[in-house]
Amino acid sequence: MDISGLQFQSGVNPLDAPSKMPKAQDQLDFAEVLGKKTGRQLGVPDEAKIRDAAESFVAVALVQPVFKQMRASNHAAAPFGPNKAEQQFQSLVDARVARHIVHKSNWPVVERVAQNMLKKAGLAPAT
Repeated sequence: MDISGLQFQSGVNPLDAPSKMPKAQDQLDFAEVLGKKTGRQLGVPDEAKIRDAAESFVAVALVQPVFKQMRASNHAAAPFGPNKAEQQFQSLVDARVARHIVHKSNWPVVERVAQNMLKKAGLAPAT
C-alpha cells in the first residue's frame, strides 16, 4: 500500500512537510538531558570525552542551580506566570540551555575541570 498519495484531515501529506518536524539536533540534545545514550560519543578521543564531561559538570553544578533559583523567585501573576506545562518541563529546558551556554562559551572553569580530569586519567602531564 502506497501512503504517499494519502491526504490527511489537514489536507497536507506528512511526508511532504519535513519543515514541521523537530530538528534532529534538538532531539539529540533532549536525549542527552534525559540521560539516554546517543551515537555521537562513538569514536571520540578521550580528551574530547573528558572535555564534554567537564562541560556537563559545569552546566549541572553551576549554571542549572542559577536557573532554578531565578525560576523560584518568579512570582508573576496568572497571565504572566508559568503555566502547568512550563512548570513541568522547565528543568529540561534549563538543562538544555545550561549545556548550550557552557558549550558555546569559553569558560576558564571548564578548562580547569577538564585539565584536572585529564591528570586523573593519566592523559595529561602533571604541572
